[in-house]
Amino acid sequence: MCLERDETFGPIVAISRYNQLSVAVERANASPYGLGATVFGGAGAAAVAEQMEAGMVGVNQGAGGAGPWVGAKQSGFGFHGTAAGHRQFAQLRIISK
Repeated sequence: MCLERDETFGPIVAISRYNQLSVAVERANASPYGLGATVFGGAGAAAVAEQMEAGMVGVNQGAGGAGPWVGAKQSGFGFHGTAAGHRQFAQLRIISK
């Protein structure tokens, strides 16, 4: 399904059913993109989120949150929006006298 592997921007969601959790994770990670993912579920949802190849993963909520905006794979490298995100654009210099 194109929505499972293409990067879309807008109010779109791809919902698919799988009999095995490992197949669902494999299909979710088969995309060359990885900006954000969301995992809905019970006690095991956090463990599934750890397996997702995305820069931001939400567990029972949207991706993102209070941390930096970060992508994975072809969705971008680096991160923005916090002090940690700005460090990637800074050159560290140490001068000893």
